Amino acid sequence: MNNVVKNTMIKWLLDLVCPHICMNCGEVGEILCECCKNDMLFSQKMVCPLCKQEVDAGRCSECDLPFSALFVVGWREGVLAKLTKDYKYRSLRAAGEVLADCLAWRIGERLEEEEVLVVPLPTIGKHIRQRGFDHTADLSRKLAARKGWEYLEVLGRATDAVQVGANMQKRQEQAAKTYCTLRQFDLYKTLLLVDDVWTSGASMLAAAKVLREAGAKKLVAGVIMTGKPEDE
Repeated sequence: MNNVVKNTMIKWLLDLVCPHICMNCGEVGEILCECCKNDMLFSQKMVCPLCKQEVDAGRCSECDLPFSALFVVGWREGVLAKLTKDYKYRSLRAAGEVLADCLAWRIGERLEEEEVLVVPLPTIGKHIRQRGFDHTADLSRKLAARKGWEYLEVLGRATDAVQVGANMQKRQEQAAKTYCTLRQFDLYKTLLLVDDVWTSGASMLAAAKVLREAGAKKLVAGVIMTGKPEDE
C-alpha cells in the first residue's frame, strides 16, 4: 500500500512539473489527448495482418490462422507507430497506458462472456535488460486490468534469437525453436496472446503452436499494429 501511494505521489509531482504534451496536436496534459486518440482509433479499420484485408470481428475467412480472432489496432504508421516506438525503446510508460486503452477498445465486448487469460509473447532477455522493463508483459498486465481478466506468463523463451533484419524463412526457422511453456494453465479458458507488432507473424504463429500443443482449446490474439502492404 505504501508503494502504491509513493508511486502515485511521484507521478502526480512529475505531471505537475513536467506535464505530458500530446504528440499529435501539442495540447498539454496527456501523451495523446482524448480527441486525437479517438480520431486515430476511428480512422483505423480492423485488418488481417496476413492478407492485409479488412475483417469483421477479428476473423479472416481467407487466411488459415490458429486464432479464432485476431485483433489489430491499426497500421504501423503515424502516431500509433510513434507511441509504440517510444514505449518500447524509450520506456515511456504513459504511452503504454494509451496503447492498452487502444487494444482494449479494439477488442471491445467481443470476449465479455468468456474467461480470458492474457498471455504476453515473451521478450528477449537482452532487450529487457537494455530497456529496463518487459514492454509486452507490461502491456498485457495493463490490458488485463482494464478488462478485468487474469494475467499469466505462460510462455518462456528457449532461445534469444533476434529476428530484426532476418528474412521470412529465417524468422520462421528461429521462431519454431524459440518458445516453451513455463507452467500449467486452465486449458478451457480463452487465451489471449499479446504482442506489440505483427511483422511476418512468425513469432505469434510459433507461440500459438506451442500453446496448442500444451492443450489450449481456444486462442485469440491481440497486437497493436501491423505493416501496410507496401511495407513488405
